[in-house]
Amino acid sequence: MSFTIKGNLRGLLCSDCELPVSGNSVKVYKTFDRANETRLAVADAKQTFHQVTDAELKEKEKLFIAEGKLQDNGDFVIEIGDKSGYEGGTLDVDWYCGNTPIKIGPGPKKDLSLQFHITTLQPAFKQTDGGQVAFFEYRVDPKWFCRILTLLDIWVVCGIVTDCETKKPLSGVKVFAYDVDLIQDDTLGNAYTDSNGKFTIVYPGANFRQTLLSPFLNVEWPAGPDYYFRVESSSGAVLLQEDRTRGRQTDRHNAHNCFCVKLCIKDGGIYTSDVPWFTSVGKFNITSDIDGSGKTLTTKSGVGGVGYGFFNSVNLVGYATKKVPTAPASALHYRFLYSLDNVNYSPVTSAQMDPTQLKVATRQITWNGGPAFQNVVIDLGQPASVADSIPADNFPSPIADHVLHPDANGWIRVDQPALDNGFYGPLVLLNTNTIIGGGDASAGLTPGSPVSAANQKNGTMLYLKFQTTDDPSNPASTNLKTQSIIGKIYVNNWNEVSLLKLEELFAGGGSGCTPVQSQAHVDYTVDHELIGSWNIGIWSNAIGSVSGLPSGNVPRGNAAVYNLATAALSPAFSTWPSCAYSLTLNTVRKLTTGDWNDYVKTNQVIFCK
Repeated sequence: MSFTIKGNLRGLLCSDCELPVSGNSVKVYKTFDRANETRLAVADAKQTFHQVTDAELKEKEKLFIAEGKLQDNGDFVIEIGDKSGYEGGTLDVDWYCGNTPIKIGPGPKKDLSLQFHITTLQPAFKQTDGGQVAFFEYRVDPKWFCRILTLLDIWVVCGIVTDCETKKPLSGVKVFAYDVDLIQDDTLGNAYTDSNGKFTIVYPGANFRQTLLSPFLNVEWPAGPDYYFRVESSSGAVLLQEDRTRGRQTDRHNAHNCFCVKLCIKDGGIYTSDVPWFTSVGKFNITSDIDGSGKTLTTKSGVGGVGYGFFNSVNLVGYATKKVPTAPASALHYRFLYSLDNVNYSPVTSAQMDPTQLKVATRQITWNGGPAFQNVVIDLGQPASVADSIPADNFPSPIADHVLHPDANGWIRVDQPALDNGFYGPLVLLNTNTIIGGGDASAGLTPGSPVSAANQKNGTMLYLKFQTTDDPSNPASTNLKTQSIIGKIYVNNWNEVSLLKLEELFAGGGSGCTPVQSQAHVDYTVDHELIGSWNIGIWSNAIGSVSGLPSGNVPRGNAAVYNLATAALSPAFSTWPSCAYSLTLNTVRKLTTGDWNDYVKTNQVIFCK
């Protein structure tokens, strides 16, 4: 019988702040102390949690059953197969964190490899179609979790930012942490608040120990940092600036490595959730996830990565309020502007928008006498609806969309009956191909020959601005506002060069059907400024896959004439039997729309030997 344990592991920093743990895995073993397994199974896990000694680990190795890899969010799945001998009894559960207990933060200390026993567990399995399944969640107590971080010299500030009067959390503001120093104050790190106003800053201890005289004088060692903070709005306006003397007060002086703090801004500062703003391109925040070259800094929800450019159609994401903040009786209109030089800007109109329907909100209506929901969409393929109109109760099923169109200058009016306080999420689907062209980059090129600099196709920086107004027809309106933060994305819509030829198929005027014999020359060319990876592949039903073939993952690719007969392949070319073979050139670019990445393309040649 198969068993599955699904769970989540997190570490507490304080009562209202936690981080998902990572490290390597959660491991399960047959219960070591069989005589006391019942008592251990009902014991408080806070009392059983401890570091596994080398001697204990040696004994455990003989009892190991299975393990599940920890994901970035702390989730894990342990599959226990039939051959394990496990029949559903108690298990010892351990967390192997190696030297990296959390994903974010400084590099690990390489001389530590830590494992901790969590508890003896009697899983409450339930029968499902996939076998017996149980669930286990655990929060590592702060006294242990912070001690583990201390061993690895990892320091964490966890906090929340609110309005001092209303206590309302402030999202999207940037918090900077500083340490008061005798010679020069240290910048420890910064982070944006989430939708609940919470933030987490992780940094190495070296950030506050080093001085201008380091390594000869680290005046902070062994004391902790003395914290003070600054908070900025999304546009960079300072909302809170604590005096550096705040760091010398008792509650901030020589702080522990797990430090939790509550910050508040009087009257919400100039920040308010009623301010419309442009925040992201797809999943990537324009201020924190995209670098100065317009490329992504990280992976978000499995999309993008370090150094990815953009292509195709991209969602311009943000928040458009129902009303104009400075004219609360007026409906808000919004639009985006684009530029290739950050000087001359033009409006994004229907000509630059992807015609694919874009849902921007939902409205509650009455249908057949009861409540129902209607999508609010930007859809250039349907006639525009009358602004704010609500359909009659007896209109037919399915419920038709409420359709918005931009005007000639790209202005979109926020539908007033929409739920919540406006449009959240994608506001415009921009087709970058209408601004920055691309296409086939292979014209006139020869397989096996490198692409000259003159023929290489590169991308272009695209600058984006967000505007709102109460009166689109009046460019002089005092309520016409342009967001100060500019979105910058590097766009490359050129296909990669992917050329592949097997010379012997056409030798002596051959038609492409000539069998390959003692020689086989593969001519290939790969080129793109943001090539992600490429590889040559050969497969046959007679021998399976061939290893040892060329591959690469650095721009701009490669070009060569590759002789299979003389290459060190496995199996060797001379041993291949007479059969049909598939020769492929596989390529993928480091490009993303912000919501999905470029896909692998395959250029294939079939030949016989």
